[in-house]
Amino acid sequence: MYERILLPVAEDASPDEGYEPIYALAEHHGATVMVLSVADTNRDSVTNLGGEVIDTLESEATDAVERFADRARERSIAVETEVIQGVPDEEVVAYADAHDADLIIMRKRDRGRLQEALLGSVTDRVIRLADPPMLVL
Repeated sequence: MYERILLPVAEDASPDEGYEPIYALAEHHGATVMVLSVADTNRDSVTNLGGEVIDTLESEATDAVERFADRARERSIAVETEVIQGVPDEEVVAYADAHDADLIIMRKRDRGRLQEALLGSVTDRVIRLADPPMLVL
């Protein structure tokens, strides 16, 4: 039923924090897990360190993607990884469409009621915009 599962992850996400059902689902269906992280271009992320310009959000996103990919590989799950820049909800939806995702799985992050009320969440916006079915943990 599911061949390509899209797993968008934030730069500070950990595969040890409730993501086990995703790996079990991928194993059960023999699915490829596409681990994606979007370095949010709405946030300032560039740092000048010793004369070298470093995009810290992209670096952190790459580390997060590799943590999740390593966990999938430990379970012999096929995995694809990508880090892109842009507006997270828009990029997740575009990636799902471009890569034929059968399912998008996202975590709902607790950001606090005021911040959630004012800004909404990436997950909420993806739910409204995405064509593939979604599973929210």
